[in-house]
Amino acid sequence: MLTFFSLLIMLFAVPAAAQERLNWQPLEITVEEDEDASDTSAFQRADGRFKSLMTELKDSVEQKAKKKNRKVQAVNQETVYSAIVEMIETSYPGGLEAMVKTNEKLEDDIYRLILTLPKYAYQYIGPFIHEMPYVSERILNIPGIKETKGKFPTRIAPQMQEYAKKYGKYMSTHLYIYLMPEAWAFPEREKETFKGYDKIISVDKDGKAEGLFDIRNPSLLTKHKMPDPAKYQSGEALVKNVRPQTPAEQVTQTSPLTEGDVEAALASFESIKQAFGTNRFDDFHTALRDMSLSDNNLMEELLNPMQMLVDKINRLPEKEKFAAAVAKNGFTPESWGITVDKIIKARRVANMSPAVALNLATWRRLKKPPKSFDVLTPHDRQVSWDSIRLFLGMYTSTRENLLAVKNYGDNIRKVFATKDMMVIEAPVYGVY
Repeated sequence: MLTFFSLLIMLFAVPAAAQERLNWQPLEITVEEDEDASDTSAFQRADGRFKSLMTELKDSVEQKAKKKNRKVQAVNQETVYSAIVEMIETSYPGGLEAMVKTNEKLEDDIYRLILTLPKYAYQYIGPFIHEMPYVSERILNIPGIKETKGKFPTRIAPQMQEYAKKYGKYMSTHLYIYLMPEAWAFPEREKETFKGYDKIISVDKDGKAEGLFDIRNPSLLTKHKMPDPAKYQSGEALVKNVRPQTPAEQVTQTSPLTEGDVEAALASFESIKQAFGTNRFDDFHTALRDMSLSDNNLMEELLNPMQMLVDKINRLPEKEKFAAAVAKNGFTPESWGITVDKIIKARRVANMSPAVALNLATWRRLKKPPKSFDVLTPHDRQVSWDSIRLFLGMYTSTRENLLAVKNYGDNIRKVFATKDMMVIEAPVYGVY
């Protein structure tokens, strides 16, 4: 649930001034008054929702038993509730009370995230929130969210006007977000976005981004042009060229990728697979997952997932086995991690959508946390600001690295879509 609202935050980061460029036609709405909610403690609210869940579970069991003409002995709310509480106490760290506190923390996070959204966004998410099960009264009674219960948005994108009038009453509330004008592109935004592409992507600390996507650069066109048709007829174009690979000792954070580096790195995943197999429940993969939890460094794992993976493997008995596997393709563990992270970032930038580019352009102009973060606690404000910086870092590459991965899109997608290894337990995001 928290991820859903985090994505909403990103979506609503589009400048609010965009609303003024379109001519909205509000629709008629029907108001349904909300019921008054009494103030209760966090534990009482969680306990009430938990018992409600138990009631639904009991009814479900009894209905299935009736259909199969079987009798269910001693199935009631108390026995089911006691059994699940006992299960939680024995399996959840800290027991039921710890789980309730965790739930309360999640509720606080969602509450604050909603408060960071612009008020015009409430009409698109509020009706959906009111239909979600087990949402606390504290969230449902947020001013602006409470008033949206049973209402249809009045601020409709021009592209959805006719659809909303004809089918609006049949729409699921989770689709209301598509009625928002900011969810749709318009010429002015697209023009600004594509015009600023080479200003959106930073290269490195000392580099410049001028000409990053300038296809008028004659040297780039000459270097990366398609082979002559005659070479295909003769078979010359089909001859596999051996592309040079950067020596492992020369691989640094700023050294450029070559096509040979990309080919060797992609081939190394097959060597790793042969060495470690695909059993995600063996000691090796389990240890990697446990270390991710104990290290508690998700942001760095998202920014440089393979370098963090190498760091974890170097603390395990299998480090020599891993070094031997990547050595088959000309890498040390460290040079392998740096190279694959460069490939991931370059591919992510190459696949960047206009919406992501627009958000990146907005965030790159920020020198400090925006005013909208003032409603957050100091801790949450810092986490939100660090998340923006993380996202910018995840979309930072160089011209050389982008050109190196240019012809390997299908190969990269195939490697990182391997589900049985889960990309060897690394939280890689947005590559393919």
